[in-house]
Amino acid sequence: MFIFIRNFIHKKWCIFRNEIIKILISIMTEVFLNFLLLIFCIIVFFLVSFSLCFFLSFYFGNYVIGFGILTILYFLIFIIIFCFGRDITRFIIKDLLNKSFIKIFDDKK
Repeated sequence: MFIFIRNFIHKKWCIFRNEIIKILISIMTEVFLNFLLLIFCIIVFFLVSFSLCFFLSFYFGNYVIGFGILTILYFLIFIIIFCFGRDITRFIIKDLLNKSFIKIFDDKK
């Protein structure tokens, strides 16, 4: 009887632990992606944007074309980040959690 109860509790704990892992991965992914996007925006917009805009404007001889090309490039970069960044980040976080955090609570010996 005790073995049945222990196995039942262990089985429920494994299911509950997997749900906790999924929630933690989702939360950490969102926080990590928002942090990376903030850093990306600061670096790109304030350090590189003006020099690239003026270079393109000087090269084409027209400010509208230079700023337009840069706007299209930013739009494509953000589309790539929002489409593929979440999956890549979730894979990395899941791998890190499985290697460190979960081993603490796992009682397999």
